[in-house]
Amino acid sequence: MNSLKSVVANVPSLTKALVTTLVCTSLASYIYIYRLEINAEPDHPATPVCPFIGLLPGFAFYTPWTFLTAAFYEDNIFTLLGSVLVLLFCGKYLERAWGSKELLKFVVITAVLSNVVTWIGILISFYISQDDKFLYSTQINGMSGVFSAFLVAFKHLVPEHRIAISGGMISIRVKNLLGVATLISIISLVLFQAIVFYNLVNIGWVIGWVYIRFFKYQDGIQGDRSEAFAIVTFFPEFLHPIIGFISNHVYGFLCKIKLCKPGPRPYHDLELGSTAPVPGSARAEAERRRALALKALDMRLSKTPNSPANAAESSSRLENDSSVLFDADANTTSAETDEPLSNKQ
Repeated sequence: MNSLKSVVANVPSLTKALVTTLVCTSLASYIYIYRLEINAEPDHPATPVCPFIGLLPGFAFYTPWTFLTAAFYEDNIFTLLGSVLVLLFCGKYLERAWGSKELLKFVVITAVLSNVVTWIGILISFYISQDDKFLYSTQINGMSGVFSAFLVAFKHLVPEHRIAISGGMISIRVKNLLGVATLISIISLVLFQAIVFYNLVNIGWVIGWVYIRFFKYQDGIQGDRSEAFAIVTFFPEFLHPIIGFISNHVYGFLCKIKLCKPGPRPYHDLELGSTAPVPGSARAEAERRRALALKALDMRLSKTPNSPANAAESSSRLENDSSVLFDADANTTSAETDEPLSNKQ
């Protein structure tokens, strides 16, 4: 009970609203499907879909709002409970780091665009196979796309921190969480033919990366053009030459059609190739990340007794590059500073 109280304590307003929306829309869908099932004829069982909240490809033109509402609908109670917990933890942290307005924008963009791209993929599957189940039985729903985009946001903010479970017996660095999510999506696709889940996870993180990389404003700076956040850092090292070659050409094309703005890079970047260095840019990026971490640390310290012992403990943890972002046993969220970027001037 104490653990549950600590999870929901001091939850920011937008995160509460998102969780409430997720629970209400999911419960409304359960009621709708239950009524369909009890009124269905024995020879014609009802299809367990809710076309007014979930995104059903064949009805999308008649219910365009479902491109957004589908993200806030989990089709079973277990995924609903899991999504509520993840949204509480991640939303709470990101809302304090970014602010309510920026978090809302990020959630809406990643939810809608990941659903749109997945919908297009389902339509292509229908035209190839001519199987009606892709239009009227395959429902697109769930927070998977948004959550995979959240992992990109954490990689951007605190890549070297780690998630600890059971007092540190199980731990993983934040920057590796996306690889775990991708692996789970591949296993789900192979074993359970979970094509919607697979698409949402792998489309969601790409959309989240594009937004943070090129469009998100932070401290008056648009995007994060650092080498540490290049697209190749999301893939195994042996794939870097291939991904770098593809990303260079895609980025160049997007710049030509004015979808992305070319700009000076602080050092060699794999989206543009070699460019002239901009003095101080790497240091400016490191200082920006340090300022964000210190801001989050101040918020954390403001909720604990102000004593020299606490201050000394927090200062020592600031210097520890393997510090814990979240410990499931203690249910605490830390915001110690990232490791500075390499001093490439």
